Amino acid sequence: MRTLFIGSTRRGFLALKNLLESGVEVVGILSLEQDSHEQERYEEPIRLLAQSRSIPIRETKFFGESDFTVWKDLQAQVAFVVGARVLLPEEFYSAFPKGCWAVHDSLLPEYRGFAPLNWAILNDEGETGVTVFQVSEKMDGGDILLQRRIPIGADETAPQLYGRVCESTNEVVLEAYKLLSQGRGSPRAQEYRAGSFTASRTPADGLIDWAQTTRQIYNLIRALTFPYPGAFTFLQGRRLFVLSAKPKPEAPRYAGRIPGRVVQIHPGVGVDVLTGDGVLRIIEVSTDGASRLNAASLIRSVRVRLGLDIADLATRLARLEEQVGRRADQ
Repeated sequence: MRTLFIGSTRRGFLALKNLLESGVEVVGILSLEQDSHEQERYEEPIRLLAQSRSIPIRETKFFGESDFTVWKDLQAQVAFVVGARVLLPEEFYSAFPKGCWAVHDSLLPEYRGFAPLNWAILNDEGETGVTVFQVSEKMDGGDILLQRRIPIGADETAPQLYGRVCESTNEVVLEAYKLLSQGRGSPRAQEYRAGSFTASRTPADGLIDWAQTTRQIYNLIRALTFPYPGAFTFLQGRRLFVLSAKPKPEAPRYAGRIPGRVVQIHPGVGVDVLTGDGVLRIIEVSTDGASRLNAASLIRSVRVRLGLDIADLATRLARLEEQVGRRADQ
């Protein structure tokens, strides 16, 4: 069955590699460029894989008119979409005799939309999954062919979960190919009014609100840790990424509570910080989002309060206005 592959990211690369190693006839690849803030890049690995197999490849950020006609020349019977974040036009997805099928990293109809894996951790879900569904005019709303459930550990980070999502994606894409090639696929319709949607996320959404509960902050950290954009706070006016942390259920009760205040320092271990309802031990931090430092090597005083200092911001703004005023008088 002649197959067109559309995708990007590590998940897309691994799914493509698995299809090829399983003997699937991939006749063309549309490789989608990733967002600029993403740390892990897979455009080159996908390109090299295509070149090693002499498979025609086209790299693009968005689908244009020239992309719509690729399938006509390749005469692909089916298309698989893995790691794509664009809506495909009907002219494209309706052109394949065996259908155009996408993989979404949630149990549809729940968590349609952006970053479902990260949102599942942020919302403290106990499970997620992967779904193979038919591309339609509705975002993540087509008929469902296959699903796999994936449990989420209480302390599991997004990169750890993503690794298992990649493994499940490999399995379901290959199984979907076999079902479709043998004419045994039995998709079931989605009820589009059921389920839920997720909003898009940007790196700025990783700002820690220390007034939230310990569990909420912990979920943010594990949902966004490297290679994701990262949960961050501020230390004396400088951005500080929190890469790993641990809730402290045995911490003493604080009747006097200032969220973000450092209350204890453990050299070589970490620092304890007050949250809205308890204490969170910060273990690893970074000033650039990638390099790792023990928090106690950077935070050395219990007088430190993490987060934006409103008084400091007001002082800086006043100085800036004063400087602008002087320049205007010159």
